[in-house]
Amino acid sequence: MAAERAALTTLSVLAVAAGAAFLFIPVRLQLLRLLRRTRWLLAVLLLTYAYILPGEPLWPAMGWASPSIEGAQQGALRMSRLMLMLAGLAVLFASTDRPRLIYGLYVLAKPLTWLGFDRRALTVRLGLTLDYVEQAPKSARWLDALRAPLPDDAQPTCYSLPAERWQSRDSAVILAALVLLVIALI
Repeated sequence: MAAERAALTTLSVLAVAAGAAFLFIPVRLQLLRLLRRTRWLLAVLLLTYAYILPGEPLWPAMGWASPSIEGAQQGALRMSRLMLMLAGLAVLFASTDRPRLIYGLYVLAKPLTWLGFDRRALTVRLGLTLDYVEQAPKSARWLDALRAPLPDDAQPTCYSLPAERWQSRDSAVILAALVLLVIALI
């Protein structure tokens, strides 16, 4: 959220922090994996902003077919914000194992039960989706992977999460995150 609403000066501080996290190999591998998976989204964002927003043409000789300078700048800004969010996600994925991450989301979703939200269903679906993504066959041709028959030994998956005790540092981290969010929104 901070990367989305931050001013350019704050965004540059976040970029330096993300660059420092990029020095660690697990974070670097996670970030490169996330960037590779979102490369088409990033390209579409840049091109959409560059061609949709009005402004000075980037290449005047092309006339109406030229992207605008302002659109390219806004597209690059949007891409950088998304890449900073992906960097934060890479730090989270590299520093937290999957069951702890899912259990953390389960605990944080508790206030949503007052609105009728089923947090158990969310965590089971999220856990099964992440398991499927990790175990998906890495085929050179994606169409062949779609045409391949399902294995006969497909059994229902039993999914359980180890419960962890709430610690005072958990409250401190959530409080600090809320304070930073309020500061970023001001």
